[in-house]
Amino acid sequence: MPSIAFVTNIVPAYRYPVFDRVRRVNDFHVQIFVTRPLTESCAEAVANLPMKHSAGWTLFRTIKHRLSGAMQREPLSIPLGLASDLLKFRPDVIVSGDLGVRSLVCWFVARLSRARFVLSSEEIASSAVGRSKMQHWLRKFLIKRADGFLAWGDPARQYLLSFNVSADCIFTSAQAIDNDFWLRQAQSIDRQNERTRLSLQGTTFLLVGRTLQGKGLQNFLEAWSRLPRELHASISAIIVGDGTYLNELKNLALRHGLKNVEFVGAKSPPELARFYAAADIFVAPSLIDVWGLVINEAMCFGLPVLASKYAGASQALIENSNLGIVFDPTDIDDFVLRLRAWSESPPSRAPAACHLALRDITFDRSSTAIQQMIAKVARVPS
Repeated sequence: MPSIAFVTNIVPAYRYPVFDRVRRVNDFHVQIFVTRPLTESCAEAVANLPMKHSAGWTLFRTIKHRLSGAMQREPLSIPLGLASDLLKFRPDVIVSGDLGVRSLVCWFVARLSRARFVLSSEEIASSAVGRSKMQHWLRKFLIKRADGFLAWGDPARQYLLSFNVSADCIFTSAQAIDNDFWLRQAQSIDRQNERTRLSLQGTTFLLVGRTLQGKGLQNFLEAWSRLPRELHASISAIIVGDGTYLNELKNLALRHGLKNVEFVGAKSPPELARFYAAADIFVAPSLIDVWGLVINEAMCFGLPVLASKYAGASQALIENSNLGIVFDPTDIDDFVLRLRAWSESPPSRAPAACHLALRDITFDRSSTAIQQMIAKVARVPS
């Protein structure tokens, strides 16, 4: 029975169901090594998965993405204890979830222990543009030496293919949510009751996500403020979420005198479902997003999506479909035109078409892809 080491920074709630399915497979032994404290992973993962924290340092760096101008602050883990932890575990396959220093350590251990080395990546072409020359060099170095690849979503797969990786070596997992939960919510909530409860009239635009600069909410507020004043009487916007940029956003709305924009803070999934049910249009103006799971959630309610071209979900689910429009949120003039057109003539919900688009975007697809990847890589002679 081969031993498989998964190396990542944390196990978030949306990854737990995938790892839980994989660890139940009897064909191999799984251990998950995280380089951030266990308290940063979801509680279910810590309680139920075979997890170990590998000690190290965490630095923070700010990246400017040249395409969208977004500034992103991200952690850089220096995994001081990872090599020794992996060597003690003696894995047959190491699956490393980044394209940086952590994976360099994993590759070194794989070479030392004659294990197979797999890169797991969410990166897409638009989010990779802001990376430094050193980061691009390191990625080429690692990709050239990997025995297999796990891509989270088709845009991530396309990014790996740009390095001339053989398609046969890439196994594509899904950037999934719990579709069954969200579909049950959509079917059980009375839309008109929720609109009455929230005192909604006219066309309601909904935005959901952490209030960070990279989510592009400031671009939305700027475009919203330029809509004709007479139009504001018949439309409204609700922003759900919390984060470090929230006060700046509120101040921006105040400076523009936007009385029809409401910030409601973070909401639990059942509470959030009520907003999805009540809204007419979903807006995803992200400036940098390897996917954007809120688009999946909105589609469970059949909402038409005004989706940023910088989000992986937009590229995979909305582009070349009748489910919404993909646009550039940095082009404020175009943003205004999109908002105005949908304010004056809002598109209809399309639940059946949305559900069909999400049919294969599931946790089961991800766990199956991982199992197939392990089965192939583990058979390759070292």
